[in-house]
Amino acid sequence: MTTLLRIDASARFEGSSSRRLADHFQARWTAAHPRARVIVRDLARRPVPHLDAPTIAAFYGAPVGAEPPAGVALSDALIAELRAADHLLVSSPLYNQSLPSALKAWIDHVVRDGQTFVTRDRRPVGLLGATSASIVIARGGVTSARVDDFETPYLRAILGFIGITRVEVITVEATAHDEAARSQGFAAAIAQVDRLLGAQA
Repeated sequence: MTTLLRIDASARFEGSSSRRLADHFQARWTAAHPRARVIVRDLARRPVPHLDAPTIAAFYGAPVGAEPPAGVALSDALIAELRAADHLLVSSPLYNQSLPSALKAWIDHVVRDGQTFVTRDRRPVGLLGATSASIVIARGGVTSARVDDFETPYLRAILGFIGITRVEVITVEATAHDEAARSQGFAAAIAQVDRLLGAQA
């Protein structure tokens, strides 16, 4: 069974361009894969806590006793979702030139030595090479203007670190502009999703 794992990172529920486009992506995906399973992890409705010292220590082999830190069980569950996915969909706004802290917290739990990557000859080797990904980024500006977007290259790099190298990026632009520009930007992003999923059908 084909599985889509959807990660939503926007703090907004109403009026979120990244969520709206992810809804369209999911609808097109499920239409193309009628028997697909969809796992939704909403990081605003169910925030993932930031890593704490006991969890980090357990990750690196410190004795945990009879009651391991809660962060370990959460990390195991998040990694199980990621491993089960054939395709990963991340929807996120661009906050202050980078990614929301909620998304970074999720990443810190799933990028884990021995689970999603291993170290061989002092080099990291990603273990999720069979997984592909689509990233939906919503940003207020447009590419013709100066945009300091550190989120897109970071997400490409960290997904590549765990072996996910087949990554498509769909950007919703002009979300901070007037209605005409917002509509045009969203329509362009919708068309990109349709082309992408049409090619995969």
